[in-house]
Amino acid sequence: MGRSDVRDDADALDGRGGAHQASAVCTAFQNLVADAALAVEPGEFAAAVRLLDSVRTSGNCLYAIGNGGSAATAGHLACDLAMTSGPQAAGLRTHALTGNTPLVTALANDIGYDRVFSEQLARLLTPGDVVVAISVSGNSPNILEGLKTARARGVRTVGLLGGSGGSAAALVDVPLLVDSEVYGVVETVHLGLVHSLALALGTGRGRSQDILEASFDGTQG
Repeated sequence: MGRSDVRDDADALDGRGGAHQASAVCTAFQNLVADAALAVEPGEFAAAVRLLDSVRTSGNCLYAIGNGGSAATAGHLACDLAMTSGPQAAGLRTHALTGNTPLVTALANDIGYDRVFSEQLARLLTPGDVVVAISVSGNSPNILEGLKTARARGVRTVGLLGGSGGSAAALVDVPLLVDSEVYGVVETVHLGLVHSLALALGTGRGRSQDILEASFDGTQG
C-alpha cells in the first residue's frame, strides 16, 4: 500500500474531517494514554513488583485472569513473566487461566461463566501463589468470584483495574488503578504495566536500564 492509498483510507474514516480528523483522534488518544499511565500510583506498582518477585523466590505460581481484551493481556503477562532476558533473571512460573478453551467453555456451559476462574483456582492454588486479575470495570462476576476464591485460600492478589477499580478494588491486595473511563485507554495502559512489570523483574524482552537511559536521553533532548 502506497502513501496515497493510506491517505485515501484515512479520508474515508470521516467525511467531514478526513485525514486531519483521524490524526486528531490518534493524538487525543495517545495523550489520554500518557496521562493515565503517569497517574498510576508508583507505590502500588512497587508493591506489585515485590509481590511477584516473592513468587519467583518461593517457586510458587502466578495465575492471571481476565475477559475479552483483558484475557489477551492475561496471556501476555503470563508469557512475559515466564520468559527470561538473561542468566541474571529467572522467569516466574505462570499460568493464564484464559488459555485452555475447552476447559473454559466446559466450565461456562456446565457450571456457569461466573465460575470459569474460581473453579480452576480452587483446584490449583497453593499457599504462596499470587493471582493477577485484569479488568477494566472491576465488576465482572467471574473476576470477583476468582478473587473471592483466592482470598478464601489466603492467596494474595494484584488487580490491574480501570477507574476506581469497581468491586474488585476491595478484594485485591495491590490495586493498580488506571484512572480513565475510556476502555481502550485502560486496556492500553494495562498492557504497558505488563511490560513495566516484566522490565522491573528482569524478564521479557529488553532491559530496564535501556528504558531508563532512553527516557533520560529523551528528556534531555
